[in-house]
Amino acid sequence: MVENWYKNWFGNDYLTVYAHRDDNEARQLINLIQKQIKLEPDARILDVCCGQGRHAIHLAQLGYHVFGIDLSRRLLEVAKYQNETRPAYFIQSDMRWLPVKNTFDLVLNLFTSFGYFESDEENQRVFLQFRSALNTSGRFVFDYFNSAHVVDNLVPFHTEQIGDAVVEQERNISGSRVKKKINLIREGNTSTFYESVKLYSPGQIQSMLNKSGLKVIQIFGDYDGSPFKEDSSRMIVFGGR
Repeated sequence: MVENWYKNWFGNDYLTVYAHRDDNEARQLINLIQKQIKLEPDARILDVCCGQGRHAIHLAQLGYHVFGIDLSRRLLEVAKYQNETRPAYFIQSDMRWLPVKNTFDLVLNLFTSFGYFESDEENQRVFLQFRSALNTSGRFVFDYFNSAHVVDNLVPFHTEQIGDAVVEQERNISGSRVKKKINLIREGNTSTFYESVKLYSPGQIQSMLNKSGLKVIQIFGDYDGSPFKEDSSRMIVFGGR
């Protein structure tokens, strides 16, 4: 497993592999957020690890003041290119050191953009940054996989044709992390990338949030708003300061 894998993975090949994560899925989650959180028309929203801007752009089109932060320059370039109707603002930054303080009405961290770092202290720092970015009445939405569901439903190997590439994905659980090796094969040439994410339990996540000065209000198990259960695929936490 390559250390700091996240610095190399989130580029054009990432967009190929995760092309199935489309705008419809993003809108479904945004609809859930709007049902659960009363946002003022001029609300300020921070999307941490915004990627190519699926959620940030849609929220900006709804009229909110939206800022997206991501470490990947390539994904930010895609976000800016797609961002036409009403602009969101995109900034390159590491989620452990957010360049904002006491500013936002809502902080988002979606599609399992957490648990990347090797130490619990570094991952805990991300939650501390969320709290620091929120204003005194601010809310947050944290969308993470349900670790029990990942363990019970792990597919060790999968291959498929996506566009011009054959994509091979090898998955395993090693210690407290779920790891993935991704091979993209084009015309006999292979590019290899890695993912490694910490498997935090729901109880551990809640404890880390509380330790960071954030309170949990409600947890859902999927983007349709179903209640969280032991076998839910997602753990979508709504909370605040």
